[in-house]
Amino acid sequence: WHSFMHQLGLHFWMREYKDVAELSQQFSKKHPSLKENRILSVSRNFFEGVAHLNLARDTKQAKWLALATWNVEYISQLEPMSKWNWENKLKLLQAELHYLEGDLELA
Repeated sequence: WHSFMHQLGLHFWMREYKDVAELSQQFSKKHPSLKENRILSVSRNFFEGVAHLNLARDTKQAKWLALATWNVEYISQLEPMSKWNWENKLKLLQAELHYLEGDLELA
């Protein structure tokens, strides 16, 4: 999974969001989430969320917004378990989602 995270991070920081979404989808099909891989799953979902929000903004396709909304909900369920680790990531995803929906005050 080190190779996967390296590739995911590289595409993420290069703003190659479609590659992030495709790579993450391929990985999740090959390796369904296990409790032992929870940190990998949560990290993957954060990267996916940012990628999906950017793709929704750039392409205006509803499928990316639906996927991004799912990622935000997933991270929001985990945030209470480790506030110091996920609170800011959740706030970033929520702000991006509000911005995308045109709610600039909440963003």
